[in-house]
Amino acid sequence: MKKFKLTHLIGMVLLFWSASPAVQAVQPDYKYGDLRVTDQNTHREVIIDKATFDTLPVSEIVTSTPWQKKSTFSGVSFSDILKYAGMNGSRLKVHALNDYWVEIPMSDVVNYNILLASKIDGKAFSIRDFGPYFVIYPVDERREELNSPVKFSKFVWQVDSITVVDK
Repeated sequence: MKKFKLTHLIGMVLLFWSASPAVQAVQPDYKYGDLRVTDQNTHREVIIDKATFDTLPVSEIVTSTPWQKKSTFSGVSFSDILKYAGMNGSRLKVHALNDYWVEIPMSDVVNYNILLASKIDGKAFSIRDFGPYFVIYPVDERREELNSPVKFSKFVWQVDSITVVDK
């Protein structure tokens, strides 16, 4: 009887573990460099693979961050990503590989022309150093507005998905 209960318990643990978000985040349908953009209202989803991301208009921000000296960050503006995906809303939920996420108001996209960087000083980010994508605000240009812990919490690295929230 004890053996059956232990086997049953192990089976239940494995079942719940396999359904956990941490395990789902590394399932085979994700390839490094894929960016999933989802509209929360319509549930429409666009996958932007790395090759496609690299064909979108390139933007640059030269700035420093609390984690990086002044550098040139290049990638695609959030405006161009949303235009490509054909989506808009009032907020963006930006999600990272480690399950960290933050909501960014659309006003930040418009007012600061924030960037989803894929490179620093011309070198592609690796997963060990902020990759595949890193949210960048122009801190040095707008220091009085952006030099705060609240804004720095929006500098998400290892970004794998963006969810467009509200219309």
